[in-house]
Amino acid sequence: MEHWVRVIYDSTSRFKKLDESVLPNHEVYSTDYESRVIHIPLQRELTAKESDEYAGRLANYLFEQGLEDFDID
Repeated sequence: MEHWVRVIYDSTSRFKKLDESVLPNHEVYSTDYESRVIHIPLQRELTAKESDEYAGRLANYLFEQGLEDFDID
């Protein structure tokens, strides 16, 4: 089973890319609905608490990088 986090945002966003040194294994792809998806693989399944903490840290990082409107799945 693969474990992952996905960040979905509007493809018209001025956001370009993430720093490879921070998230080295991520992939970015487009959907049919004018969205872009950042796919971040995880080593293992996270607990509910770990998941909330990871999403919070990831959201803060994305805000620092200039991405303002996104969903984390």
